[in-house]
Amino acid sequence: MRFFEQLVHDGKSECFYQVPMEFNKTTDKSILRYCIGAALYMPATRKMISQEIIAHKYPACTTIVLDLEDALGDLQVVEGEENLLHMLSDLASARASEQLHIDAMPLLFVRVRSPQQLEKMIEQLGPYQQMLTGYVLPKFSTKDGAHYLEQIKKQNELGYTLYAMPILESQAILNKESRLAELLAIRTLLEQFEAIVLNVRIGSTDFCGALGIRRSIQHTVYDLATVQDCLADIMNVFLRDESPFVLSGSVWEFFGTDDAVAGLLREITFDTLNGLIGKTVIHPSHIEVVQAKYVVSHEEYSDAAHIIEQSHGEIGVEKSSYGNKMNEMKPHFVWAKRMLLRAQAYGVLKPGVSYEQLFTKQVGV
Repeated sequence: MRFFEQLVHDGKSECFYQVPMEFNKTTDKSILRYCIGAALYMPATRKMISQEIIAHKYPACTTIVLDLEDALGDLQVVEGEENLLHMLSDLASARASEQLHIDAMPLLFVRVRSPQQLEKMIEQLGPYQQMLTGYVLPKFSTKDGAHYLEQIKKQNELGYTLYAMPILESQAILNKESRLAELLAIRTLLEQFEAIVLNVRIGSTDFCGALGIRRSIQHTVYDLATVQDCLADIMNVFLRDESPFVLSGSVWEFFGTDDAVAGLLREITFDTLNGLIGKTVIHPSHIEVVQAKYVVSHEEYSDAAHIIEQSHGEIGVEKSSYGNKMNEMKPHFVWAKRMLLRAQAYGVLKPGVSYEQLFTKQVGV
């Protein structure tokens, strides 16, 4: 897989100064953690998912989360579990018959409801777990986090390659009086299992639900004071210095109108400004919009590369090649490293090319 594969394949790579890299579930974790992109959530009860994957119905889709949790009613869970087994069986057959190659297969995750359901799914899916990249762990907390992670670690010891993506969305994180202690304890726990933690996700919808609030199509989660306060603490704990964790942004709930796209773009702008990479999406129309915003501009790339090149200690600060800012080698070093990793995953735009051109497909027209 490659972000914007169609643009590159159609000979339109003139929009890229550096084209995005190819990746699949076996790509080294140090860069794969940046490659989640727009993670498309689908209810696990949906019958045609395997056929859609085999047929590449959504060419831009590189990550799919098969949801057994909030996307299903309580009475639909067994149906979802059974459908998931059939779907992965179909995908395994397609792989065996070479209808589907690993390089063309989206990163597949299953979002479970509890450690107990994870245990059930591991037993039920068995060897079909080879088709998965990992599991998404909702309402992750110190209470049951280790139980989740130990199970995934054990599967890897049996020969699978599976990652965990915990979601920070619990009441203990939302509540001011317990938040800091809970976040620090979760970070310590995740550090112990860092080798299998691909991405740490933020569940703002659950935070809003607990508060009885909801953002409008004109507003972002950063406009909700209590949620923004919680996000700030999460980012402070998990993005310090050279943290091994990548944080992903909250789901955007609106689709189908120009206002919905405009709101999504506003929220992603705040996400990236605050260091978040990747976003949960619930509609295919969001995929290319989200991923276009992660492409690195030529100016950002130029600054980042220069900072890394000049980090040998001979100079401390220097004017950027664009002549519009000062690059400080020590304060901007971690930012530069993360920007170059993002550039590997999503590519670098040529000067004069905007991210809008990527999702409106106007380049070269």
